[in-house]
Amino acid sequence: MNLKKRVNQLLEGKGENYIFPFFWMHGEEESVLREYMEKIQEANIGAVCVESRPHPEFAREGWWRDMDIILDEAQKRNMKVWILDDQHFPTGYAVGAMENAPKELCHQYLDYNVLETWGPRPKMEVPVTKYAKPQPLPPWMPPLPGTPTKKHHDDELFRVIACPVEKNGWIGTPLDLTEMVNGGSLFWDVPEGYWKIYIIYLTRDARRRNNYINFLDEDSCRILIDAVYEPHYKRYGELFGSVIAGFFSDEPPIGNTPGYTRGDLIGKPDMPLAWSKRMCGAMEQEYGRGWELFLPFLWNQGTDGHCTARIRTAYMNAVTRLVANCFSGQLGKWCENHGVEYIGHMLEDCDSSANLGPSMGHFFRGLSGQHMAGIDNIGGQVLPGGMDVHRHEPDGCQDSAGFYHYMLGRMGASMAVIDPKKKGRCICENFGAYGWRAGVRLGKYLMDHFLARGVNRFVPHAFSPKAFPDPDCPPHFYAHGENPQFRAFGSLMAYTNRICELIDGGIPEAPIALLYHGESQWGGSYESNILACRYLTQNQMNFLVIPADVLEKENQNHTFLDKEKKALMVNGIQCRMLLISGCQYITKAAAEFVLEAWDVGFPVIFTGHLPEGISDVEEKESRRLTEKLESCKVVPVKELEGEQTCRNLKTVELEKSWKHLTVYCYHNDGEVYLLLNEDVSRSFCQWVTLPGEREVCVYDAWENKIRGIKSQKQDGETMVYVELAPLEMLVLLSDVPELAIPDPGETMENDIVTELDHWTVSHCESKDYPCFGEPEAADLIFGMAKLHPEFSGFYRYETAVELRGEEYTELEIEDAYEAAELFVNGISAGLRVAPPYRYEIKNLLKDGTNHLAIEVATTLERKARAIGAGDGGMWTPSPLEPTGIVGKVFLRQK
Repeated sequence: MNLKKRVNQLLEGKGENYIFPFFWMHGEEESVLREYMEKIQEANIGAVCVESRPHPEFAREGWWRDMDIILDEAQKRNMKVWILDDQHFPTGYAVGAMENAPKELCHQYLDYNVLETWGPRPKMEVPVTKYAKPQPLPPWMPPLPGTPTKKHHDDELFRVIACPVEKNGWIGTPLDLTEMVNGGSLFWDVPEGYWKIYIIYLTRDARRRNNYINFLDEDSCRILIDAVYEPHYKRYGELFGSVIAGFFSDEPPIGNTPGYTRGDLIGKPDMPLAWSKRMCGAMEQEYGRGWELFLPFLWNQGTDGHCTARIRTAYMNAVTRLVANCFSGQLGKWCENHGVEYIGHMLEDCDSSANLGPSMGHFFRGLSGQHMAGIDNIGGQVLPGGMDVHRHEPDGCQDSAGFYHYMLGRMGASMAVIDPKKKGRCICENFGAYGWRAGVRLGKYLMDHFLARGVNRFVPHAFSPKAFPDPDCPPHFYAHGENPQFRAFGSLMAYTNRICELIDGGIPEAPIALLYHGESQWGGSYESNILACRYLTQNQMNFLVIPADVLEKENQNHTFLDKEKKALMVNGIQCRMLLISGCQYITKAAAEFVLEAWDVGFPVIFTGHLPEGISDVEEKESRRLTEKLESCKVVPVKELEGEQTCRNLKTVELEKSWKHLTVYCYHNDGEVYLLLNEDVSRSFCQWVTLPGEREVCVYDAWENKIRGIKSQKQDGETMVYVELAPLEMLVLLSDVPELAIPDPGETMENDIVTELDHWTVSHCESKDYPCFGEPEAADLIFGMAKLHPEFSGFYRYETAVELRGEEYTELEIEDAYEAAELFVNGISAGLRVAPPYRYEIKNLLKDGTNHLAIEVATTLERKARAIGAGDGGMWTPSPLEPTGIVGKVFLRQK
């Protein structure tokens, strides 16, 4: 559907649903479940994702009873239902089925014990059998996380490799001693020097996620289908593809570390590695023959850097491609064959998407079988102003604020358009564990933040029917009527749906392709994509994060280098430059593409430095390709501004630099520009230049109106004057055929402003609304926090003014916390949840006395703290948010 039809449908109040919040199930009474389905629909939401984590009887009688109710309500209300696909997150527990599964389907690990010795020493004996298995803890040490509840005792010696210890403690050229093991012992004449003997073995008894499916084994992954997917199909098959939309996987982990650990990048010395019966064949396919000799380099750095990079890259390629086929691909195909879709997200926290452990080893491969791209934002990961917080944390969490702000949304949006299966769709699980202080004001920013990065589906977190205050990861949007912002939340959902409707199916502008750093991260030192993502975002340049896989020649059915246009075509999107973050190693596919691009004049820039080698080929081939790369351009990220190629690829030009303006552009028989001012304190007011002569207007998604905007054409370009309050987003439409564009009207720079400073205020709790108590004098500057420090609910501010009917045109509230609705003579002038709090009132005023009332809905933060529930979020302690109106109130007249 083209843009004109979408706009007209929206203006008629029509549009699809793009939101499916988590609906937590605890085994509540039928009336409660039905009430919550009603409230979810009342909040302008047309779907739910039922989450079983708190339910005591998942996939058993109590669960089916509750699902019957949910699905019955969904049918009545024409709603869709998604099903979170396991008893609890992360996905892979398979409802406990692994406890009784055949051992060959359980997790398997490649692990090692190392013995250190020196030489020369003749006939040294090593009791290999003793060390070819997990070693017991000392008797004085408590059990570690992940200690198996049962043991299989099927440990198997895999290799015995000796390596000399050389400079920096790195290990040198390995010797395979496996054939020298006889009768369970190794007898070896130790050469001169210091040596490490790696006794490498296979085990199912490592202290890891042993009660989870093996994501590298197709038959093991099938257990999840048999335990969850098939029972739901057996009971509700006739609803698949109609009421039941599909299944949602939540953070499935490779699981070779216990729980949510950080920094599980290949090369970690104390980390057992995921394994399965298919790994030997996969390793030979990725590396070639003889890979076994170099296994010690999976854990310890070798003095031969290329050898280390090659074996680590081969292992990670083997693992992530098996995960893609055995898990993600298998579940996706099952869903396709049963008329539904498969969605979800992996753990991306702290830029860990290329890690093992709780993540899936490769962002793009791990989700390859899903029908939408997916990311999540929880616990304060994205915050207003967070773009300027540059933390350098331990355990691989470098610059995590930069990752969440600049890279996370872009990765999801990129996957959505790179993979044809995903049809441009990217979901974001949003708001979870932000705490009771997180209301619609922050919620609007979080929605805008991801919309302005290309995300177009949302899973708000969460509706909980448990009695208030449920301490489980608030905010909860209804909370049995206790949440004063529920109606405002519904307005926020309507706003979000409208923008998603507008942009869905559009082709994003992305003139720059940024090579995903995952493969380089496996091979050696690397510069995180965060730095390039920050620069490009702050300079209004749109881009795709692309994995090296899309540059493989066999993938060129939807990705290819157009030599005539000098463009990289990525599934229909034209990229005009490739940017590669500085790294020690890149893959053969990337290197060969760079060389081909260089030959046809397609620009490629490495930031920081050129690679030293190619991580997935033998050393001779690596040298050949690396030498050819020496003529490529190298520009540090901070100096990209001086590159004419980069400057020519800006989506818009600004009158003056503004690093906190994020811009995203879609093409669909016209253009949609999303412009978000992410500065927390300064308004953005300047001319913005669009390429070409255009007819432009504003789509006010909150009011669902088309508005004019001040513009002028000059030298074949279009200049638009943009005014944005802190954290405000503008939706700009360009060249929409036959769309009536209103006159922008006059600016209000020289208007007469009158302050209204005589107010009374009353208040009531959410459940009592609209029955307010007795009014009292209001101090707008300090709000109501001093008078009612523990109150959450509604404040109603009232005043009467003598006016001539059309004397004033607008009322403005300087600031409020949070949702503010203005009533003029008893008629609503609209609800606002974030600055600017401006209301058009010209047609609501009358000659004589006019009654004005402003109702402000607070968050539940103060009440939750007062009753001992705390904030419930994952943030560090912080001051309480203000409450009520906290600024002046003005009337403006022309």
